[in-house]
Amino acid sequence: MTKIPEINFMIDCHKPHAEVMELGSKTVWQSRFPMTSEALENLSLPAGFIAVGVGTAVMDVHYFRRSPGNAEDSSVSERDISGHQFIHCANPPALGAETPIPGGPQLLKVDKHHSLIFMPDRKVDVLCLPDGKEYIQVISASPEGGGIMQKGSVQQESASSSEAELPEGWHLRTMTFQTKTTIHLPNPTACWFFANGASFQGVVELL
Repeated sequence: MTKIPEINFMIDCHKPHAEVMELGSKTVWQSRFPMTSEALENLSLPAGFIAVGVGTAVMDVHYFRRSPGNAEDSSVSERDISGHQFIHCANPPALGAETPIPGGPQLLKVDKHHSLIFMPDRKVDVLCLPDGKEYIQVISASPEGGGIMQKGSVQQESASSSEAELPEGWHLRTMTFQTKTTIHLPNPTACWFFANGASFQGVVELL
């Protein structure tokens, strides 16, 4: 695919976007345009759908190369839900989230084809694990609660997970992109979700 279809891009990604899931097919759909927690709560969902939560992206721009199940990069699948445009962005693992470290962040190995764009001089947090693998921050913390995979409401100013919340041997580093950079997350994507709503995803290879 030489040109990314317009529909594959999320609009105003620095504002909250909502996700819903169709239980029967285990497919996740994201609002293409911003949607607040309140709007999601008041959304009239089709039968068999549940609200997942809202999340605010860290990257400057992002898009999905295809919807899960498509053999090649192409326009994502879309549907209208109560007058709002949603796109099929991901499929969660059949067995749900893992918690490799008791009391630690949840891990979801997600079927998605997700690309992140960072503009020059952008700073971003990177989660570093003891095995040397790194995960870039994709979703900001949600102090107000209601974030995707979030456990309750965590009142904190930081947009990422504080060092105090990290399991032993884990740490954060901050990197600055010198040029416009596109990161294609692997499929499946390993997504770490913290109690404050922040999510770091990868594995990524960064300088």
